[in-house]
Amino acid sequence: MSHFVMVSRHTAESCPMNNGKTRQIALDAMAALPELAKKYGIHVIGSWSVNPEHLTVQVFDAVNLDTVLKFSMEPALLKWWSLNTSEIKPATTFEETIKLLQ
Repeated sequence: MSHFVMVSRHTAESCPMNNGKTRQIALDAMAALPELAKKYGIHVIGSWSVNPEHLTVQVFDAVNLDTVLKFSMEPALLKWWSLNTSEIKPATTFEETIKLLQ
């Protein structure tokens, strides 16, 4: 399994804190996330919001990037992520990085 970080930004206008339509889309995506992660064999390590900056960060453990991309294209999640500019990047833990450095 590998780690992947998804960083997403949305506008103030599309922020679920300020917009009832996108609020429901965000709530639906959050509700669908656990079952869809299970479907793709993805472990959601964590999800965080930096509300004043309209930023979300999610960390996944998955077999490969292709699996994360397929997962992110599920309709319930895609509705939310289509309101964001997102990047998915492979990541390593500090422990893994130390091993690479030694």
